[in-house]
Amino acid sequence: MTGDPSESIRDTVRRGYAEIARSGSGCCAGPSSCCGSSSPDRLAQAIGYTPEELKALPDGANMGLSCGNPTAIAELKPGQVVLDLGSGGGFDAFIAGPKVGPMGRVIGVDMTPDMVSKARQSIPVYRKHAGLDNVEFRLGEIEHLPLADASVDVVISNCVLNLSSDKPQVWREIGRVLKSGGRVAISDLALLKPLPMEIRDMVESLIGCIAGAVLVDEIRTMAEASGLIEIQLTPKPGYVDAMVDWNDPLYRRVVEHLPEGAKAGDYVTSLNITAAKPALTLTGHIKELIAIGASVTAHCQPCLTYHVDKARQMGIDEPEVREAIAVGHQVEKGSMSAMTAFAKSVLDSSAQDNPVCCTGRTSPDGKSCCS
Repeated sequence: MTGDPSESIRDTVRRGYAEIARSGSGCCAGPSSCCGSSSPDRLAQAIGYTPEELKALPDGANMGLSCGNPTAIAELKPGQVVLDLGSGGGFDAFIAGPKVGPMGRVIGVDMTPDMVSKARQSIPVYRKHAGLDNVEFRLGEIEHLPLADASVDVVISNCVLNLSSDKPQVWREIGRVLKSGGRVAISDLALLKPLPMEIRDMVESLIGCIAGAVLVDEIRTMAEASGLIEIQLTPKPGYVDAMVDWNDPLYRRVVEHLPEGAKAGDYVTSLNITAAKPALTLTGHIKELIAIGASVTAHCQPCLTYHVDKARQMGIDEPEVREAIAVGHQVEKGSMSAMTAFAKSVLDSSAQDNPVCCTGRTSPDGKSCCS
């Protein structure tokens, strides 16, 4: 029996990046540069990071693993919660931290224990220099994120999604953890056209991000399937051109295997990916359930009578009504015995024709003053 190919790929990537973390270099053991550069600061400045940002980083956070600058397109704001997928040594997480400020939070997730350990060791230096305690790192796979639903304002990532063997699942997870109206700002490698098979088969290319890259249109399809909207995919060919000009070992090997006259930039590009999760619009259905829960929390019996009756008129299912009441109970756990008994009586009886307003008067239009 053979093992799961996805797990084999994941183990290969994990071993390669563990070696990077231990060596502190953007080069794996072997000829591949692992999607990085032997001159990390030179690469970072070439793709848009400022000297001030790089100077403020803890030593070793920049290992030359970037292929873009997601923090530059993320439009980060103070107070936001940011998730960095495949955070590595903390490069983008530490840059994002000052942008979201003391009321914000940056959570880095990486599947390689050595990377997580390296990033965590840099936190004290970050705290001292930035004066902030708003960055953390968690061990986990980007296909199964260790975060709650709708808990993140912005998802960033830098040259990581292409490494996943289950990219549609990664996009589903992005959609799951984003809050309503949340945003995506990702830099990744993508294909303008399929690579020759011999290049895709090179293990070094897999670790170096190229063999796992997919076509630009495939990325759009996966993002749309996850429920995201406002998807913009912007090729940034300068990254690949720079790596070739610098005679990067990985890209040198790619060029060697291309058809005569072809360039690496004909096939591969750095891609800026931005998208958003649709903002939640409260329907009348949802509003009425919220009103039911609020009535329970407020101990307002006339309000509950009115809103349960209105929910029934709207065709809201009885289990949903009961769930709204249960939520109200959870919010207000004070002396609820009288309210519990009354809620049961409302559910088990017919609604009143003319609901009584909270003030004790019947409203002229038949609506409750609680609505």
